[in-house]
Amino acid sequence: MRIMRKYGKIVGMSAAALALTAALTVESSMAYFTTYVSAGGSEIVNLRTQTEIHEDVSEMTKHIGITNTSPENDCFVRVKVFYVDDDKITIDYIPEAGHEDEWYYDDSSDPVLGGYWYYRPLLEAGKTTSILDAKINVPQSKEEFDKDQFNVVVIYEFTPAIYDDDGNVTYDWSKKLDLEYENVPETQGEGEETE
Repeated sequence: MRIMRKYGKIVGMSAAALALTAALTVESSMAYFTTYVSAGGSEIVNLRTQTEIHEDVSEMTKHIGITNTSPENDCFVRVKVFYVDDDKITIDYIPEAGHEDEWYYDDSSDPVLGGYWYYRPLLEAGKTTSILDAKINVPQSKEEFDKDQFNVVVIYEFTPAIYDDDGNVTYDWSKKLDLEYENVPETQGEGEETE
């Protein structure tokens, strides 16, 4: 009988210790499972900026405007215009009246920044730049120049707005967008696909 009581006490104490350990473990386990949960569903996140250029021509002048068509991403834009066939034909840039301080030219020899006209303000999503006129100057010695048929190249670029920890906005024109294309057919000539 004494042996039974002795074992009963040991079993009872062991069961109590086990129950106490289990109670402490369950509480911390519940804290783990309630802290780390997941939710279902999805949302589209647009990380890219989209822009669209508008060009009109009148009286040997290209009127250039750029629209940020992104629904939510701001950006900065720049423009370069040149005539490809003859280096004697020059181009004068004239910002839209009343917006002269919005466009500025970088005449530095910097290979990344030089030679472009920059739109100074942040181009917010859905907004359009003021007009930048590119006037094509043809020397009088170019009598054979056809004013109805000429090839002026407009290059425009944009870079996303970068915000620092304090909310200040800046840009980095040295960053390049690296796109990888898969399964793109090779083309030859006038859009004919090659095998």
